Amino acid sequence: MIQKITLHPSRIGCPSIPGTMKGIVHSLKGVEDVNVRYEDRSLDVTFDDEQVSLDEIIKKIGDEMGLAMEVGEWKASKEGGAAETCQM
Repeated sequence: MIQKITLHPSRIGCPSIPGTMKGIVHSLKGVEDVNVRYEDRSLDVTFDDEQVSLDEIIKKIGDEMGLAMEVGEWKASKEGGAAETCQM
């Protein structure tokens, strides 16, 4: 099922972090969309939970960037739904 999760990284201090984080998460099989909102210090991830788990996404960010994640909103989405936020 397609899921959309909002994560809150322990820190996004440097302007280069959002792009790096987006690339890391988007490289995971099953991740369909990644939107980093620098101003809100949050990361929206749309993914297929049959291909990748939330734990795998969080672990990948932690392993690659050394960031802890706080989980925010968690909801099922209809496939093909449009994102409400702009891409960074």
